[in-house]
Amino acid sequence: MAIQTIPDWLQQVFDNLPLSLFCRDPEGRYLFCNRQFAAQAGVAEPRQLIGQTDHLLPWGDRFVAEDRELLASRRPLLSQQLKCEDLQGDWWVKTHKVPFYANDGTPLGIFGVTEEISHFKGIESALLSHQNLLRHLIDAIPDLICLARTDGSLLEYNQALLDFLALTRNHPDLEQPGCVPGYGQLPEDSGELALADVHGERHLMEVTRLSVTGLSEPASLLVYRDITGLRSTQLQLNRARHFDSLTGLMKLATFLDKAQRLPAEPSCLLMVDLQHFREINDRFGIRIADQLLSQVAIRLQDSAPAGTLLCRLAADDFCLLAPISRLPDGLMGWCHRLGNLISAPYAVAGHRIQIDCHMGIAEGLSHDAERLLGHAEAALARAKEQSAPFHFFDPVLAARVQRRKQLEQSLPSAIRQQQLFLVYQPIMYAADGSLHGAEVLSRWRHPELGMIPPDEFIPLAEHLGLISQLGLQVAKRASLQLAQWRKHHPALQLSVNLSPLQFRSPALCHKLQLCVKEANLPTNSLELEITESVLMENAEEIDNNLRQLQAAGFPLAIDDFGTGYCSLSYLPRLKVTNLKLDRSFINELENDATTTAIVRSVIGLAHALGIQLTAEGVETEAQRAWLTEAGCQRLQGYLFSPPLAASDFAERFLDQDPLPHS
Repeated sequence: MAIQTIPDWLQQVFDNLPLSLFCRDPEGRYLFCNRQFAAQAGVAEPRQLIGQTDHLLPWGDRFVAEDRELLASRRPLLSQQLKCEDLQGDWWVKTHKVPFYANDGTPLGIFGVTEEISHFKGIESALLSHQNLLRHLIDAIPDLICLARTDGSLLEYNQALLDFLALTRNHPDLEQPGCVPGYGQLPEDSGELALADVHGERHLMEVTRLSVTGLSEPASLLVYRDITGLRSTQLQLNRARHFDSLTGLMKLATFLDKAQRLPAEPSCLLMVDLQHFREINDRFGIRIADQLLSQVAIRLQDSAPAGTLLCRLAADDFCLLAPISRLPDGLMGWCHRLGNLISAPYAVAGHRIQIDCHMGIAEGLSHDAERLLGHAEAALARAKEQSAPFHFFDPVLAARVQRRKQLEQSLPSAIRQQQLFLVYQPIMYAADGSLHGAEVLSRWRHPELGMIPPDEFIPLAEHLGLISQLGLQVAKRASLQLAQWRKHHPALQLSVNLSPLQFRSPALCHKLQLCVKEANLPTNSLELEITESVLMENAEEIDNNLRQLQAAGFPLAIDDFGTGYCSLSYLPRLKVTNLKLDRSFINELENDATTTAIVRSVIGLAHALGIQLTAEGVETEAQRAWLTEAGCQRLQGYLFSPPLAASDFAERFLDQDPLPHS
């Protein structure tokens, strides 16, 4: 075909297009091209390429065979993307080539359009990188995620879902309807669904479903979160909150809650306390003791009739609420049978252990369990006092419970308002009958109940956590009173009692020092009486307090000596200054030879250790004479005086010359 030039106006049009245009004849010679193509070929003007072939151009004969195939096939080549290289670097083009023919079908050439797409390839590469990043991110999520069609086939999914289905990406099954896990059971928006994986393992899934718009077809985004472990943990925590981990029985709060929901049916509530469980714990160890408790719980469950609620109250205390109508042999018979069952020997880790119990029993309506629990507790305390296997709550106990409640309500304000008053019982020197000092005692006159015995309100103050406040109040008031008396009797000494619970406070010594300091007294003017149980406590704060009190100069006396389990090794180590021999020994001095021998031994021990000895509860002249002859230095009791108010004590014992003993 003869090479012809195109009109100038058309050349100008082609030159101003943002594309590279060219036309080659069947032999590969250029028929025309525009300026942009000429620049890519490395020439200044398009006409310079007319009649030339690719042989001498930068890309050489690369496209010769391709052009021949296009002419032969009579098919165009569209959107071919090519990576090109030159001295400036790599660049991309997109080419469209169309073969054209004469009317008789003779090939005339190939017309081509080339467009540089390096910028779009950069965008495409960035988009692909972004898609790959999103793919990695979504595959890293442990939740099952998928985009599903309405028929349950999958448009998109992550690796977690493939793992759950045990399928590979692009597996044909993923395109099948109903492939979505749990299809047909899916919630409208969110909910829980139990699913089994390909291995048959059950999973509890929290499924969230969202409608996705803007796609070519309706679809839903589904997110499956496996909450099997979470629900299991929640169940365990819930069980731990409501049930005892050792015995499996209900805890008290759960027990009372369930009892309130019961119908109002005549029932009995039993509180069971195992005797001497601490000794078993100390002897066999906690592991054996725990196994024993588990066996006790099993026996309680086996003996309980249908509809009975059981709970573990404390380490060795249990509670049963049973409908009376379902007790086969009546309440009394069931209590006897239950006691015998608990007391029967246990085989625990090769040990044969037998343990008895006390039971407190209260009757009433089942939904009133909280009140019955208080009644059963009072009955249990009575059973322990009487060493009886069980005791029923009765009107006498009801009155005691009512009295205790009244005292519990009154005691805090009585202490806070300093309504309790102090009395003083003299302590005399045995040798000449002169006054040594006095023991300070608290008394409480209730406005409605009258005088309350100390052995009733002192334990109550300990139970209510008020004993430290009361003890400090007594020490402070006694110190102020002593300061007044010592103006004329400088050797006078007062003794105050300390509760074992006060020794739990690390600030005990400091507070007592403030009491005597505010009264301008020396610390040795206030003797502190402690019980043997304090010395038996193996607690760091107690030992620290004892050492601090000694270092501060407070004299220490052991009260009710001989009635506890005190190791004599404590006496020299703690530098006790005084032993107060319990009144139970004094009462038997005239009648029991064994008691007489014990008292002589204690007096000899005190002399050998350089410790003063005070005999409490001296009531007869014979007792006084015997104790004086045996070498007891101090005496205290009703023979000399009952506890007196401060004014009466001063009138009777202090309106005399100053004390002769230092």
